[in-house]
Amino acid sequence: MGRTLKAKNVAAAALLAASIWVGLTPAVWADKLKVVTSSADLAYFAKQIGGDFVDVDPIASGNRDLHFVEVLPSYMLKLRKAKLYFTVGLELDTWSQPLVDGSHNPDLKVVDCSKGISPLEVPTFKVDASHGDLHRFGNPHYWLEPDNVPAICSTIHAALASADPANAAAYQSQLDTYLKAYKAKLAAWHSAADRLNGLPFICYHNSWPYFCHFFGCKIAGLIEEYPGVAPSPSHLASLISQIKSDSIRAVVYEPYFDHRIPDLLAAKTGCRAVTFPTSVGGLPGTNTYESLIDTLIARLSGAEGVRP
Repeated sequence: MGRTLKAKNVAAAALLAASIWVGLTPAVWADKLKVVTSSADLAYFAKQIGGDFVDVDPIASGNRDLHFVEVLPSYMLKLRKAKLYFTVGLELDTWSQPLVDGSHNPDLKVVDCSKGISPLEVPTFKVDASHGDLHRFGNPHYWLEPDNVPAICSTIHAALASADPANAAAYQSQLDTYLKAYKAKLAAWHSAADRLNGLPFICYHNSWPYFCHFFGCKIAGLIEEYPGVAPSPSHLASLISQIKSDSIRAVVYEPYFDHRIPDLLAAKTGCRAVTFPTSVGGLPGTNTYESLIDTLIARLSGAEGVRP
């Protein structure tokens, strides 16, 4: 009898404790809005706006080539559990559609973050295979222009508020807080643009028109003759001649490209080969968008012999 009473008292105490725990912490343990992004950059912006109300998971890490991501069942599973999927668009992350189809999630909303962006380098001719991996709707690396960030964030904010209206006010507040701090960085970057203005460099892939549009530096040549196509020996010989004749000091390449060609150009000409990450997390010390841009400024300035 005593043991039974004691067991009942323990069970009652456990139930009471559980009810108090659940009653006191609904906000903490409520399901967060599940968000997936195609890129690490969009994940970063979504976290700044969503804060503690969202669970954000990128498909591609910052050191991956967003043109080529393998379609894996694990990525489909991520999307099956998600409410929102933010994509870069402009035909950069075309691998997203098979993932969306394979997720079998009828409630998933796909949001193209290129909306509100004015694309650069939109072809005025019919694009076919002879042009390599050229994007029909313009260059897709628009997040690398700092002035485009407010538009990207506005698109993300609108989608979060629509999917989770109960927390719309929090999303607005967090957007305002982030953009207020971001404007201070913009002022510093405009100052850096004065120092980088007009500086030429060679790049591996045509990832940098938006960066150059903001900072005023110039893409003097590309290692790829056509997007996604390996360079021929004659093209490399032409680049070597150009680097020497124009006194170009930097060859930049993304972390996912083979460094041997940039190293060859540097060895033949005396310029510097510099790793240039395109996304948040692409190199150590670039875990925020702001540190990514600061790193690009410092690396290009160092190669060019300019005070960063």
